[in-house]
Amino acid sequence: MKDYFQSALDDTMRLISHCSVQSEPCALSPFGEGVGTCLRAWAELTASLGFTVNNEDGYYVTADIGQGETFGILGHMDVVPLGDGWTHNPLGEIDGGVIYGRGIMDDKGPMTLCLYAVKQLLDSGLEPKYRIRFIAGGNEESGWKCIERYNQVDVMPKLGFSPDADFPVINCEKGLVHYRIVMDAPCGLISLRGGERGNVVMPHCKAVVSFPVKETEGVDVSFDGEKYTVEAYGTPAHASTPSLGDNAMWRVLDALSVSAGREYAALSDALCDDSGAGLGIAMRDELSGALTANVGVADVVDGKLVMILDVRHPISTDKQDIARMIATRLDADVEIVHCHDPHYVSEDSELVQGLLGAYNDVTGSALKPIAIGGGTYARALKNGVAFGPGFPGQPLTIHQKDERISITDFKAMYDIYLQAIRRVCFEQ
Repeated sequence: MKDYFQSALDDTMRLISHCSVQSEPCALSPFGEGVGTCLRAWAELTASLGFTVNNEDGYYVTADIGQGETFGILGHMDVVPLGDGWTHNPLGEIDGGVIYGRGIMDDKGPMTLCLYAVKQLLDSGLEPKYRIRFIAGGNEESGWKCIERYNQVDVMPKLGFSPDADFPVINCEKGLVHYRIVMDAPCGLISLRGGERGNVVMPHCKAVVSFPVKETEGVDVSFDGEKYTVEAYGTPAHASTPSLGDNAMWRVLDALSVSAGREYAALSDALCDDSGAGLGIAMRDELSGALTANVGVADVVDGKLVMILDVRHPISTDKQDIARMIATRLDADVEIVHCHDPHYVSEDSELVQGLLGAYNDVTGSALKPIAIGGGTYARALKNGVAFGPGFPGQPLTIHQKDERISITDFKAMYDIYLQAIRRVCFEQ
């Protein structure tokens, strides 16, 4: 008998071996050679399993099977930068019963498990009640241009899920906004550089200043005879859960405030707080929980401190109001450069209840739907939710070094997707 799970694991490792971090556009994809190569590998895999496949010029790949109304399973093949500090191969390694690699959880692994779950159900003789369409994007981590292209040339399914967040099921996603903040650089700040992506907690930050700086914990200070360099390393994490990381910019600003006083202390008070309290934007509501804030990128350009602030706000809050609050607090120009509006699907919907029931049955749980700050492709669907792959109570390694999952949990994930897809896509 065919071992569908083992095949899914093998093909996941092949997909992870492609470093699909966005890079310069090329013939394979507008998002770079690595993304284009991985999307092509996904297209070849889905075609080999009997799906009708379309590679939309390296923006995304669709893979269809069945007839009728379309049910979408949406995920992505691009990944965040690999980063430093891995103890295992970031392009895929299995050691001690644990699978390591960028994309094993976000999102190559879950997408491949869902693909093989559909294949196993089809091979068992079941007929889907929908046309099942996998949509694998190439730009989820850096702007959703893949989804923009899809909406220009095709019709988005109204119903579906994205295996790109947490279990048991996410029916509420906070608003996601990247604010570009431009303000006068504090006195004596020659340069400051940190971060690559707004949606990642800043792992490294370096400032150059004209005044003496005392070393503080976790901060290195050097002097070249003219100026002082202040450098710190932190721990990356997904910006939707900034408390799981350690923002290197916080350490640098703390050191500068100790040495230079008021102006830097005010900046530290405003930015070194992931609740948004320092910016006057701390808020929450019953459905979606509390706001989070993360300075993911910072630079000094022509005497201006320029930052990208990632904010995940409650569904009852307006993003423009938040922009005005930030501008007032920092005396800065604030521009929205990227955003996704909040998304909510009723807990009582057939989709939510079907997925939730499958999860609870397989795991022996009795959990309820949850809200998250993460932004998933579920937002692209009128009636879509996020479903896995993170298990409640387990360490979240998405966007961190040593992204990983045990083989045991990977198999449990497969069993959940198999049961869930059977319930919502096959049972009449």
